[in-house]
Amino acid sequence: MKQKIRKGILTYSALLFPLTFFFMSPYVIIMSAADGIINGSALFFGSLLLFSIIGSRLFCGWLCPGGAIQEQAARSNNKAWNSLWKNRSKYIIWFLWLAFVVFLWMSNRPLAVNFFNMYGLDSHILIIYMAVVTLIYVFALVTGKRGMCHSLCWMAPFMIIGEKCADFLHIPRFRLKAETQNCISCGRCNKQCPMSLDVATMVQTSQMDSNECINCLECVDVCPKQVIGFGIKPKVAPTISSK
Repeated sequence: MKQKIRKGILTYSALLFPLTFFFMSPYVIIMSAADGIINGSALFFGSLLLFSIIGSRLFCGWLCPGGAIQEQAARSNNKAWNSLWKNRSKYIIWFLWLAFVVFLWMSNRPLAVNFFNMYGLDSHILIIYMAVVTLIYVFALVTGKRGMCHSLCWMAPFMIIGEKCADFLHIPRFRLKAETQNCISCGRCNKQCPMSLDVATMVQTSQMDSNECINCLECVDVCPKQVIGFGIKPKVAPTISSK
């Protein structure tokens, strides 16, 4: 039932993407920053960071229209796309993009706040929208499950930083938990994970935190023994068994 609700929300989010694109666009924030304006995108990205301190990456798994597009692409290419170097590439993109935005803000002071700056459907914005949607879909279609999330997403680093801040400050946040002793190593969690994570190993080692986990709860629902749970919980130090 949870997955029907999740996928329904994602589908609706994708339908609204032409309206919400302006608040998620890496292009619009740059153009606004060039005019000395903090626009809706900037405020939205900041809110993602703050939300993730408690909510982790629930946005990615339940609300992101880009995620919805990629899950449709996965119907045609369901292979795994997940490795250390592939995951790191998005941080390089994010750092260069954010540094450029900050540079533009610093160069165009004093800044003004205009939430709806550039909000509209003129031709060049429509072209940018179509280009972004095509990039998300084609990249996932070529690379595999949620390839855009792993390698190119400019929003994921904000939420990962929020998670790290929560753990550093010992603030409980949304996370998975596992009853390791009940695992039968069936591997269903690995096959179901849209982020191609090795969930089975995470369960067996009781290390359920992953920067790439989008908290979609697919693994929770598919587990025949209900090994995996979830909730707002503090970070737990790994247990070292004594022999």
